Amino acid sequence: MASHKETAQQVVEKIGGAKNVNQAWHCVTRLRFNLNDKDKVEIEEIKKINGVMGAQFSGDQFQVIIGNHVSDVFAEVEPLVGGAGSGDGEKSGQKQSVVSLVMDFISGIFTPILPALAGAGLLKGFLALFTTVGWLTTESDTYMVLNAIGDSVFYFLPFFLAVSTARKMRTNEYLALIVAGTLMYPSLIEAFNAIEGGGPDTLDFLGLGIINIPLLNYDTSVIPVILSVILLKYVYDLVKKVIPSAIQLMFAPMIAFLIVLPLSLWLIGPLGTNIGNFVSDIFNWLFEFSGLFAGLLLAGFMPLIIMTGMHYAFAPIAITSLATLGYDNMVMPMMLISNAAQAGAALGVAVISKNRQMKQLGLSSGISAAIGITEPAMYGVNMKLKKPFVLALVSAGILGAIAGWYGLKAYTMSGIIGIFALPVFADPAGESASLIVSIVLFALAIVLPFILVLIFRFKDIEEDTTASTQPKEEVAKAKETTTEATGKEIMVQSPLKGTIVPLAEVSDQTFSQEIMGKGIAIEPEEDRVVAPIAGTIMVFPESQHAIGLKGDHGEEILIHIGIDTVSLKGEHFNGLIKEGDRVEVGQPLVEFDREAIRQKEIETVTMIVVTNTAEYLDVLPINADGPIFEGEHLLSLVK
Repeated sequence: MASHKETAQQVVEKIGGAKNVNQAWHCVTRLRFNLNDKDKVEIEEIKKINGVMGAQFSGDQFQVIIGNHVSDVFAEVEPLVGGAGSGDGEKSGQKQSVVSLVMDFISGIFTPILPALAGAGLLKGFLALFTTVGWLTTESDTYMVLNAIGDSVFYFLPFFLAVSTARKMRTNEYLALIVAGTLMYPSLIEAFNAIEGGGPDTLDFLGLGIINIPLLNYDTSVIPVILSVILLKYVYDLVKKVIPSAIQLMFAPMIAFLIVLPLSLWLIGPLGTNIGNFVSDIFNWLFEFSGLFAGLLLAGFMPLIIMTGMHYAFAPIAITSLATLGYDNMVMPMMLISNAAQAGAALGVAVISKNRQMKQLGLSSGISAAIGITEPAMYGVNMKLKKPFVLALVSAGILGAIAGWYGLKAYTMSGIIGIFALPVFADPAGESASLIVSIVLFALAIVLPFILVLIFRFKDIEEDTTASTQPKEEVAKAKETTTEATGKEIMVQSPLKGTIVPLAEVSDQTFSQEIMGKGIAIEPEEDRVVAPIAGTIMVFPESQHAIGLKGDHGEEILIHIGIDTVSLKGEHFNGLIKEGDRVEVGQPLVEFDREAIRQKEIETVTMIVVTNTAEYLDVLPINADGPIFEGEHLLSLVK
């Protein structure tokens, strides 16, 4: 299993390197990239990377499906792409479609705030559940504190969206927060609340009756703050071009605020509010007109929508529905059923597949999908076997139709929709019907595809019991023959992480012609060498570029760092041992600076050679090529 760092390095390499990345981010299961040149992407090679479940273009956005460990892999991707990942890279010359631009923009805004939405939404769901079963009352101090925590992200949603939009637009986040702060300013909210008591519903901005600002409540709003930050970005950039650099720091933000914020309160905010309400009303009307048909289509096709990334377009609709109606009867109910159906199909595969790897993957990904993370089940199991995926779609469609007909509602938002999100279907008023129906439909959405998979079955993938490469197979056969004859084998571990290079390909003939003995070479990816065996340091010159060890079983190992590195006279090397020292396997021996050595046009390929090869029946590399990790078995010495 590749490390997260190894996976990240290979992905970045295969997408054309860091210079090809215009922007990088991630959602719950996918790495997402905006690239300068799509033609540089080696998509089939990326799919083969250990730790990658799939890869695809969604419009002009490139997505790498990782699964549950995506945040760990992205943590390794970020330092690799550096400034390019923040979007400072060269703009792509390829024209994106309008739909692609919109989907890419929406996903780039909402994915960073998913953890906040998921955590706060789940807490609000549990509060509604505890109220329903009578464990808490809305008047209690405990409820007041917990509700403040859970409601904070929704009440102050414009602040979260301002930051994520600013990052997406590559403008100053703190200036964007001023936009959100203005929309949410207490005196404006108080003026809005005073309308019911007979107060004015507009503000005369200039006192001339020309600019009458409508009083609106922007808490939990989505579109107004996004549009306002977009305008801020362009106005601020324009002002900076006009204002002399000496006074930019003070006057450019002020002038931008004086232009953008009155326009936001006067035109953009009301326009965004009306757009959001209009779109939300259309979808709510569709569910009211024919909930059965709408539920059938949305739940049935939700996995396909997720594959394209278009499900993020539903987030503003769901949030607007929650703000205006107090519930969402479209997005979260259908996603709950769809996710559960993928879980049920994958668990069915785990039961009847005879492929041990597929059984294990079906079980783990099925559990993951039941929690709400479906990509491992979708890409790793169901789509790979085809029929389970179709049966999951059919099951979700049927149960989605029932949910739409009934009018199943979620009363708060959750970023991850699965078994732990069921409390969001608890009615805060204390009615238990919606919660009970959601639990029943969730259970049926797992059971129905599970049974269908058992009935209709699928074409199983035969288990590969052979070695993955011919060299490994030959090594295994040779090891089997020799160890049967002698019964004695000594294992040498890799002293560093890197890429295996056959000794015959090394430029120094002393090593390539095996004059020093048999072995293998590694092009290092880290700056240290550790002990490959337990034993004693016999040779360690002042140049520190080579280490000679004698193992506890008589094996003599030479580790030679680089070609002609003796000429450096110890520069860029830091020895951690001395001759005569006793070392254990994995103990650090030498640290060195790869980049500094390479800048002097000196090769860093490191040779690991058995200098007493003649004493052995054979010296066999465990792997002939590919990546190797520190501590992984490298050589087998057969007596």
